[in-house]
Amino acid sequence: MVIIMTRIIKKAPAKINLFLEVSARRPDGYHDIESVMQTVSLFDELTFVIKEGTGQNISVECSVPDVPRDERNLCYRAAKLFFEAADVKMYDLSISIDKHIPMAAGLGGGSSDAAATLAALNELYNGVFSKSELCALARKIGADVPFCIMQGISITKGIGDVFLPCAPLPDCHIVIACRGEGISTPAAYKKLDEMYDFSARSVDAGEFAALIETGELPAIANGMTNIFESAVLPHHAEAREIKDILSSTGALRAMMSGSGPSVFGIFETESLAQSAQRALFDRGIPSHLCKPYYPES
Repeated sequence: MVIIMTRIIKKAPAKINLFLEVSARRPDGYHDIESVMQTVSLFDELTFVIKEGTGQNISVECSVPDVPRDERNLCYRAAKLFFEAADVKMYDLSISIDKHIPMAAGLGGGSSDAAATLAALNELYNGVFSKSELCALARKIGADVPFCIMQGISITKGIGDVFLPCAPLPDCHIVIACRGEGISTPAAYKKLDEMYDFSARSVDAGEFAALIETGELPAIANGMTNIFESAVLPHHAEAREIKDILSSTGALRAMMSGSGPSVFGIFETESLAQSAQRALFDRGIPSHLCKPYYPES
């Protein structure tokens, strides 16, 4: 296997869920979802340096101290999986993560970093895998990782590994904020299992996607939903406060992303979004001003 480059930098975008419902609990313990996911212009930046080496060495550094540097790190796992699948026997890889996406916040930061790792290594090794093959590898790492390979916007089904096309969002401004302790996704799903009989639910993300096709931002915002809000918001005062601030400062809709506790607001104008940011800042709440992000074709 020939390395065509030795150093590459990748941006890993955060994702938000514009629509998120659970349609079934699977025998394997996973859940089938109905979702519309969107990547946004909030990025982690990852630098990869590869050498042929004389062993199998992967090192991870991160700007955030709490991020694990060993096999618990999704980038580490993604790299190891890539080398095994590509039959690379000897390597010396260093990964440096400049982290901006809040962790354990429902924004897919770890998943996006893992996807960036697979994509970067694929470029470093001259495109040994197609995008569909990378998505197949990504499924072995986590449910959101295949979407983070695809990026943009997609109707997402199954455990997050089935993609259907979706029209792009109309131009808008997105404020994302997060404060307080992160939330375990498995724990959030467990709470949903206690609250709902999924065998009796009938949901379809395609109906929401049809709203996006209209291009009418107020109608799209009105149609957004996230089932995890019912499980998380009653127990997370910080997320409720953020949602109230975004709603009171002009958001067409404010909603939690994923299993939370991050909350995002959809705004028609940049000035309204900036006003919301100032209101959050006055309460000591960090936030990010973003737009929908689509990868270069």
